[in-house]
Amino acid sequence: MRRLIPGVLALTLAALASGMVFERFLSPDKPKDRAIMNYMALEKAGKATSTDLANLGVLILEKGFPNDAEHYLREALKLDEGNYEAAYRLGLVLQRQGHDHKAIRYYKKTLKVRPGYAEARFMLALAEERCGLRDAAITDYVRAYRHAPDLANPDLNPLVYDSHLQTEAALKYYQERVVASTLKVKPIDPAAVRQMMQVRAALAGSQAVDPAPQAPPEPAAPAQPQVQPTAQPQPTPQAQPTTRRRPPTPRPATVPGGLVLNPPATPTPRP
Repeated sequence: MRRLIPGVLALTLAALASGMVFERFLSPDKPKDRAIMNYMALEKAGKATSTDLANLGVLILEKGFPNDAEHYLREALKLDEGNYEAAYRLGLVLQRQGHDHKAIRYYKKTLKVRPGYAEARFMLALAEERCGLRDAAITDYVRAYRHAPDLANPDLNPLVYDSHLQTEAALKYYQERVVASTLKVKPIDPAAVRQMMQVRAALAGSQAVDPAPQAPPEPAAPAQPQVQPTAQPQPTPQAQPTTRRRPPTPRPATVPGGLVLNPPATPTPRP
């Protein structure tokens, strides 16, 4: 057994010296193989972009060499850490190799850049389920179905059969949709919106023309208190001595001819 180990190492080193293993299985007659060869030529010339290396990794994975595909996908992320497609594809490669914990890291890296990437969300949920993260997996299944409901259809996505949490995920997704359907907000009438905009435009126009400023009214002088004139004491009129007058003695009435009528009576002397 010990003798076989140096032999295997020698073969591996020889393969690496002459190129990667998958290169031996390339045929220029096949379109995908020609694409692989073209991407490799760009990579050796130092002209391959992050996207070129990510595509090369996918083609090599489809060829059946996940280890070589992982190498080029990691190289793609070295050139551009924001290449979410390279991160997603690297997660697929790692998950295919059974490294679900490592795949979770790159799926989350993808979703950090593109939160609505439904396929990456579904694969994250599947990796979480395989790692025993039940609640997180159900939540991510629901999020994936929210963005792409067809992922819940096993006819379109056979990986649903690999999950044992689809009943809980489907129930939670259904409850979420029921709540959303019963709490819809009534849309605003477009006519009311136009009317409101016209009112706002009219108000803005009236505020744009400011009337001429008026001088503030002068403050009124404080009212002077009216002083009531003090009544001067009137002099008390002195009593005048009363002069007692004697009534006049009536004269006897006369008629023509000297005849006296009604002679005055002779006063009776007082005792």
